[in-house]
Amino acid sequence: MNFKAQSKFSPVALQALQARIVPKLVAAVTEGCSAVVDEAQAICPVDTGELVSSIHTASVELVGTSVQGVVAADAPHAGFVEFGTGVRGEGTYPYDLPETGVPFSSSWVYDYKQQGWIGHAAQPFLRPAIDSARSAILDAYQKQGFTVR
Repeated sequence: MNFKAQSKFSPVALQALQARIVPKLVAAVTEGCSAVVDEAQAICPVDTGELVSSIHTASVELVGTSVQGVVAADAPHAGFVEFGTGVRGEGTYPYDLPETGVPFSSSWVYDYKQQGWIGHAAQPFLRPAIDSARSAILDAYQKQGFTVR
């Protein structure tokens, strides 16, 4: 499960801009991703610790004219915790579902051997982390000399 942050700049005089702006954008996106990781780890539900320890910055790179940072939770059950599962989880994710990166289009219905397992409610930790880290992300851009509105 991934969330993506990106910064765009005009391709005007791209080579000249890259030498001056791209390193600053990379630094800002890296710091912003770090703020999201810290917040996600702080609010992530913990049982065994596998999920919280799987949260990390997966990449920060120049893609076309965007510097993109990806924060990932690589534990196999990350999506189930974030979005909820089964009948109990249906409709409990308080945000719009992402259009990409989600292994399902609505809640999972899982009843292994018809044992009456109805799932669990969503316990979002990545999306709320982005919202909570918003000011730290903006500060990261300001530290690099960008005007933030």
